[in-house]
Amino acid sequence: MSWGRDIRVKDLLMVPAEVDGGLEPQLLAPTRQAVRARVADRIDDYTPEWTNRRPDDAGVALVRAYGTVAEAVNVRLNRAPRRLALEHLDIAGVRALQARPAQAMLAIEVAPRAGAAVDLPAGSAFLVPGGDVPVVIETLQTCQALPGALASVAVHTDGWVVNDRPGGLGGVAPFGTHPHVPAELWLGIDSPVAPDALLSVAFEFVSPPGRAAASAVATSVPAPPPTVRWEAMTRAGATELPVERDDTAGLGQSGVLTLRVDTPAPWVKRTLPGRTGDVPLYWLRARLVTNDYPDDRHLARVTLNGVTAMAARSLRGEVLLPLDRRASGRSRYRLAQVPVVPGSVLIDVADSSADPFGAEASDDLTSVWTEVDDLAGAGPEDRVFLLDAAAGTVTFGDGLHGRAVPSGYRNVVARVYATGGGTSGLPAPGARIGAQRSIPNLTGATVLSITTGADAETPGELVLRGPDELCSRGRAVAPADYATLALAAEGVDVARAHCLPGIDPRSSGRPVPGVVGVIVVPQTSTTDGPPLPSPEGLRAVADHLAREVGVVGAEVVAAAPRYRVITAQAVLVARAGSDLAAIGSAARDAIDAWLDPLHGHDGTGWPFGGPVRWDVLTRLLLAELPALTAVSRLAFRIDGRRLPACTDAVLEPGELTWRGTHIIDVLAEERAS
Repeated sequence: MSWGRDIRVKDLLMVPAEVDGGLEPQLLAPTRQAVRARVADRIDDYTPEWTNRRPDDAGVALVRAYGTVAEAVNVRLNRAPRRLALEHLDIAGVRALQARPAQAMLAIEVAPRAGAAVDLPAGSAFLVPGGDVPVVIETLQTCQALPGALASVAVHTDGWVVNDRPGGLGGVAPFGTHPHVPAELWLGIDSPVAPDALLSVAFEFVSPPGRAAASAVATSVPAPPPTVRWEAMTRAGATELPVERDDTAGLGQSGVLTLRVDTPAPWVKRTLPGRTGDVPLYWLRARLVTNDYPDDRHLARVTLNGVTAMAARSLRGEVLLPLDRRASGRSRYRLAQVPVVPGSVLIDVADSSADPFGAEASDDLTSVWTEVDDLAGAGPEDRVFLLDAAAGTVTFGDGLHGRAVPSGYRNVVARVYATGGGTSGLPAPGARIGAQRSIPNLTGATVLSITTGADAETPGELVLRGPDELCSRGRAVAPADYATLALAAEGVDVARAHCLPGIDPRSSGRPVPGVVGVIVVPQTSTTDGPPLPSPEGLRAVADHLAREVGVVGAEVVAAAPRYRVITAQAVLVARAGSDLAAIGSAARDAIDAWLDPLHGHDGTGWPFGGPVRWDVLTRLLLAELPALTAVSRLAFRIDGRRLPACTDAVLEPGELTWRGTHIIDVLAEERAS
């Protein structure tokens, strides 16, 4: 059975090179023995009549001499500058991944005694406290934030199930354990102001008991969402509310739901039917219209005034600096702030050539230009440009492929663009952040969830990933393609990925036709334990692979790796007079580094499913600790279960290692009498 391969495990061998913090590809066989072996493999095809291969044969002597000379040449060629490899990748169209901003879901907070809702336009900025340079988080859509809070959540199926703690529901099924029509979900809003214009609610789901929590599923053609009808309980009864935006896909996933509140009858406070003793609230009702709602959806939290946001800062009205401006042909301009978020740039270009004295209205002479991935496919009149996000440069067409920029002074202006990205300085879920500018009755926001973001790819990482991207050509077909393209998921820091074709990680490795399992390892961890991806990150990876680059019809299951805690137990023998305590500490550090899932093994991270071999560890300790003379009684514990001495610890496909508390005894070698 094919298990796929980790993108960090290369077909080409890797050798350390004299460059800053990286590896160079080993293009040629590095030893004379390898060169001779390659020549010997071709003898039968090219010179089958050569049968005398004794050591005194002239041909054998020639092959041996060639191997000796070729070894020196190959070693030098293998140490070619990294710039050469990067230039080849650039010619092939492979670019380094740029810094990507984190995606967040916020809950806007309003003063409880506010007399009206707070209108918060899209692009409203909040500042994350701490750090030398504050991180800015901007909202992506308009929100009309109400004072007060969501006070109660009730489910009505065959009876009422009321929960007055919507901030911590603990896994309430929105429409009961067995959803069926006419199940209802009621949300009670305790506010001094009746909802008006827009109503935004954030929903967070949790995996049901007994099912894998660290996984996300997506398909290239998602199933139609369940049909849910939203109603306001007004003076005239139930009034349907149109859906303005639904990131939850019919309460199928975590996200923000925005409803347009244009009810002809006033929204009034009332109690639930049959519960006259309760506190009157503004009730929002969700009615299940069809019987296709899945039974594995469980609510973890429902929050009023939800809004999606991005960890980036928007700039408006900036005049671009010309770098290489020509009357005809391509021209380049520069934005002031980098890195630029791809897809966020809108540019206004004014054509003043027909009106040199400015007699006409400037708006009639200004056109909006948009970003494209490549100018080669643009027509002569297409108002498009090419963006280098890392350098902040904008390239316009030459009149043949993309329209050329007309002549003028300060006539190229960025209407808006966003800058930011990376993993540093981001707030944790639950953190409170303040508004960048003072708005009456706005007290701040709470981070409900946030992805990790992603840092810009280094040249060394590009050298490792580039050949795989050339093989994939931007489409996920082979297992290695899924692992490679997982790195480009929007707003997620993916350090490693591994594909398990036909394997569902949620079902203990059981083969499932039509399923592509992808194991995701982030660069950093929010805890002291092994690095684990967030639910938002897994969902982003699954959506990217299934709906943007994957094979149509395949179901992608993105999951966190299963870590096996490996504990080494051994007796080390050191030379007499050595510092035994220091040797024991160094041995534990060496074992921890060897088992590291991101940087261990050969420096590229522990291979997925790779066995932990006792003989390899023995040689490693003897090589890294010169004072050692012997390693005795080496044995492993895997998840606390002790294995016999000199026995390998076997991992299943998709599993990784994590360090345990090693038991190392160091003895001094007895001096000869």
